[in-house]
Amino acid sequence: MRWEARFGSRWRGGFFCLLGLACLLRRNVMPAFAETAEGAAVAARATLRQATLGAGQERPAENAVLRALLDLQKEKTQLNKDAVRMQADPYLGKLTGSGRSGGKRWRLVYLATRNAVVAERKGQAPPSFFDRGWYVDGLVTAVQRFEDSPAAHVNQNGVFEFLGLGGFFFGYFARFKWPSPEKRTTLAFQPITNNLKLFGQDWSWPFAASGAAGAGPEGDAQFEASRLQDLNIFNFFYVDDQVAVAQGASGSVALWGATDPEWDQKHLIPVEGEA
Repeated sequence: MRWEARFGSRWRGGFFCLLGLACLLRRNVMPAFAETAEGAAVAARATLRQATLGAGQERPAENAVLRALLDLQKEKTQLNKDAVRMQADPYLGKLTGSGRSGGKRWRLVYLATRNAVVAERKGQAPPSFFDRGWYVDGLVTAVQRFEDSPAAHVNQNGVFEFLGLGGFFFGYFARFKWPSPEKRTTLAFQPITNNLKLFGQDWSWPFAASGAAGAGPEGDAQFEASRLQDLNIFNFFYVDDQVAVAQGASGSVALWGATDPEWDQKHLIPVEGEA
């Protein structure tokens, strides 16, 4: 009994010591971890905004951009919740221009392959010269437009310039959905038509893909009833007024920069089917 009393006393003492240590860690260490994560997110956002300045301007190194993309990926769900809590506007609102007519346009700035993403996560060198992150806006002018307004609910995606030559559009118009945008970061889309504009002439034809729903209300209903895993998806790590970061089903990661009217007028042409 004497041994049990002494052992029980020591056990209780050890328990309260551990409890005190846990409280100390929670009060001092955990906030430090949170501050470190927030600091990394702030630095990553600054890197990506600088990366979208445009070809020919001083921008971060390509590997620094990839590192910033992955830093934001770690915090993607919390960053979206923070946007909702602080601004009452989740990533979806930022992406579409908060319901404004015509939506919001985004130009492709940077692209990293799946192998480059995996290598960076593991702290390894890319497996080949081509498996890396690249600034691509000096090569191609690829633009996405997302609109979620009373007039239209559409995603337009395509190329307007290649190697400095413009005056054309080749891409598609798609329907899209983002279930529970205040909690999730996954957008699903389904192309409806292929579109080409060249020499001032517009051509459009149905998007031929296995399982694709046709245009019109019936196709819209079929799309809304489809599971996300059965559709094309973008997983958006981060979206604000200036930058959008998304990973496709292939595993590659893209950085998009918001356009403005002056840039649109210089690089884009009107396409039949736009709102």
